[in-house]
Amino acid sequence: MSTVDNEEQAPAKPTQRRLGPLGAALEWRLNRLQEEYLRRSPVARAELAKLRRGLGKSAGDVPEIWDSTIAAVPTALRGTDSADDFGPSVAEQAAHSVLTLFAAHQQSMTVRAHVAAVSFGRAVGILAQAEGRSAEAVTRRFMAVATAQSIDEVLMHIRGLVTQLRTAKQGFDYARLADDLVGLLTPGRAQRVRLAWGREFYRTPAPSDAEPEPAQ
Repeated sequence: MSTVDNEEQAPAKPTQRRLGPLGAALEWRLNRLQEEYLRRSPVARAELAKLRRGLGKSAGDVPEIWDSTIAAVPTALRGTDSADDFGPSVAEQAAHSVLTLFAAHQQSMTVRAHVAAVSFGRAVGILAQAEGRSAEAVTRRFMAVATAQSIDEVLMHIRGLVTQLRTAKQGFDYARLADDLVGLLTPGRAQRVRLAWGREFYRTPAPSDAEPEPAQ
């Protein structure tokens, strides 16, 4: 399957989309940044460049992007200043990771990196079937995400896949990824997130399974 623009990236019907509190909160910010960037707004370009400086770092390590990351998190999901619970909350960590990954993905792209209802697992499944790609190499990286033992390792492998997705001009749903990361960081929910990613990855139809084009 050849690489195409986002309007044609999803050969199958989009997966059902129901965002959680964090995903819903980030949706408008992702859309705003994306649309302004695609309109070549210098302000949006500068904001994305600033966000990229937070890649691979903790939510509290880059104060200059707090207005884009921490400020995007609903008050009820933010951390506290309690001595027993100091540091970024699960939602703050997820928002930081998603927005910095999105900034890296959208860089130099003239199509959308944030594509609603195209899940992370589905986007990687499409990537694995793309012409000129090694399905084995993409699958191996995806399995590394699924079996990673820490959130830092998960994010490292996701970042590697995002680099490949950007090259292929394949976007996915970053608002949903935010909810997925919250799940990975919440005890008892990680297995559900990983299983959903696996189902979506293997649910992506192979080129030979696609409906035949109508006769001319």
